[in-house]
Amino acid sequence: MPSIEEPSRLTLLLVDDCVAEREFYAQALEAEFNILTAGRGSDGVTLALNERPDLVLLDVAMPGMDGWTTCTYIKSHPDTADIPVVLLTGTDDIDLTQHAVAVGASALLTKPCPADKLRNTIRQALGAQV
Repeated sequence: MPSIEEPSRLTLLLVDDCVAEREFYAQALEAEFNILTAGRGSDGVTLALNERPDLVLLDVAMPGMDGWTTCTYIKSHPDTADIPVVLLTGTDDIDLTQHAVAVGASALLTKPCPADKLRNTIRQALGAQV
């Protein structure tokens, strides 16, 4: 009897320098998605290039390579340009939304972000893939 395979789950890359927030978002999303994590923007870029996740969830304020720079790199590299990026920020500022669009992000969410709002935003960014 042939086995029936479950549809493959989509993979999200979570990039945040705060371990507690990374763990919170990973736990909130792991039932629905495969989760990769990175604590620095440069590590996130490397994972995005090597693993080709379906979406990147990216903190804006990180030491070293911040989220803006990381997003710009991901969206400008030919191997990762088609990957949607959702940015997370601790600041509620309308100018940041405009900047998020300018760097190619699909959405900008204010932290702390409720898990249901995060899942809905991810689904919208992924469009037909979910």
